[in-house]
Amino acid sequence: MGAGRRREPSASVLGRYIQPCDPTEVDSPPDGADWIHEIKWDGYRAQVHIQGPRIIIFSRKGFDWTREFRVVCEGAATLAVKNAVLDGEVVAIGKGGKPDFQELRRGLGKRSAPFRYYAFDLLVLNGEDLRERPLLERKRRLRLLLYEASETLVYVEHMKGDSRRIVHHACELGLEGIVSKEADSPYRSGRRESWRKSKCERTENFPIVAFVEKLGARPRRIASLYIGRRQGDRLVYAGKVPSGYSLPVAREVREALDPYIQTRSPLTTPVRKPKATWVQPVIDAEVAYSSVTAQGLVREAAFKGLRDDLVRTGRRALRMVSPRRVAEARDVVPKENILQLLPDAVAPTEAQLNAYWEKVAKRALVHLGNRPLKLVRRVGDTIFYHKGPLPPIPRSVHRLTVAKREGGKGVRVWVDDLAGLHGLVEMGAVELHPWNAIVDDTEHADRLVFDLDPGVGVEWPFVIDTALELRRLLEEEGFATWPKVTGGKGLHIMAPLRDAISHDEAHRYSRALAERLAATDRGRYTVSASMAQRPGRLFIDYLRNGRGTTAAGAWSPRVRPGFPIAAPVTWRRVEAGIAPDAFTLASPFRAKRRAGR
Repeated sequence: MGAGRRREPSASVLGRYIQPCDPTEVDSPPDGADWIHEIKWDGYRAQVHIQGPRIIIFSRKGFDWTREFRVVCEGAATLAVKNAVLDGEVVAIGKGGKPDFQELRRGLGKRSAPFRYYAFDLLVLNGEDLRERPLLERKRRLRLLLYEASETLVYVEHMKGDSRRIVHHACELGLEGIVSKEADSPYRSGRRESWRKSKCERTENFPIVAFVEKLGARPRRIASLYIGRRQGDRLVYAGKVPSGYSLPVAREVREALDPYIQTRSPLTTPVRKPKATWVQPVIDAEVAYSSVTAQGLVREAAFKGLRDDLVRTGRRALRMVSPRRVAEARDVVPKENILQLLPDAVAPTEAQLNAYWEKVAKRALVHLGNRPLKLVRRVGDTIFYHKGPLPPIPRSVHRLTVAKREGGKGVRVWVDDLAGLHGLVEMGAVELHPWNAIVDDTEHADRLVFDLDPGVGVEWPFVIDTALELRRLLEEEGFATWPKVTGGKGLHIMAPLRDAISHDEAHRYSRALAERLAATDRGRYTVSASMAQRPGRLFIDYLRNGRGTTAAGAWSPRVRPGFPIAAPVTWRRVEAGIAPDAFTLASPFRAKRRAGR
């Protein structure tokens, strides 16, 4: 890019969460003329997107927290800009003029909250993408932008000089520490060495795995917490947090954890804790500690606060959990919502699902995005195909009103970004089954789906041979096909249509093709959904084609042991004998191979 050339932001930047630049934690701050230093404020990281009159504020995990930070939203509305994206920290100023983390949590959503938005970076301004510009240039333009702004918006000044003296003074003032940044660095998403944080005390966010209740307390409250630490796909015990709770905080934490109580330990390797009340590990606590033992346990741990902005269910705020939400968490599912109960199904936790979607979202949205979705939901221990009225729909999830086949109107949900996938997890969705149509044209199919579903006694090599024969047949018809392992027993053969056709046409055409293939060996194939016809035969399921009929989408998790996923694969892998459950939630990109081909 030549000097002075204007870089226009892509359409996906404005109004869409940008993965933030995160500093690497260091024991000692860097020194030298190439570094600047800023105060590290103890609050919630937040990204402010301004698009004319529309303002969205994203939390650290990309959830829409505009309502929680309404004070900041009102302040941002006073800026005279066409569009802008700011990065900063929402802080509550308490008594003595110092940040108060508990006051920050209590003020969420309140117009009178004593919030300030400490802005330290500017990513977009009036149509120009600034992320490739040097940091000092971005800060200069940010300063000018905020020069006459509302007092709610505060420009974060920077310092130069002796970094150790700067962090020492910050600690003496009771602040959290400093962030040192390379003065000419561009803005890069993810953990970066060009930004480094030096903290006054050692703190970290840990998932809460259990609490110990104060016996006999009315109202109820906690006495201590047990925390875990994530190591890849494992959740290991990280110790006890016995102190740091005021009476109001102990009560607040108890109520926040209540909807997530479960009977079993969520730890990969359980530990014996007779007094523990186990919970789903979806809420993080910020914990200060002196050191870590050789066994990985924190020493002299003290509770600092709940991290609402890191809630792994994607919920907007812990304190806003509704009675209906609590009822759902306790396995109460209205019968009218159950299309089909799945009594033998198992599902990953919300934390596992959210972590998975963060890994695969970009690839998955190619197949799942912008299509109406049928959902398999998990409510407590109940797993089922959903029908009828939906639970509360997060703002990150879009809704679409469609005409129902039986008459009347219904609502379907769809997503187009990672925040939407997190929102579906919040609704309890595990499996996603997309329509064969896009939301802009729900009445026409844009692809055909064939599900090769082996009955009892059908060996896998025969399924592979059938898939290759179906590919040949479809190629003769002019289709460019691609295969998908289902995460279940069979294979899906996907055939995109050059021109969309009606769903009835898609149904008739796919049936004719399925019957042509079945006619080659009536003893081994069936096109009937009757279970009596299935033993010893391969069901060529064309019934996935039709208005509102669906199949498990590419990259969707499946509610089966081991948490397999439905994954698109190459024909070369099919020819090599790829297993239908070759990819899992824990390993979405590396396949296991099925023996015997």
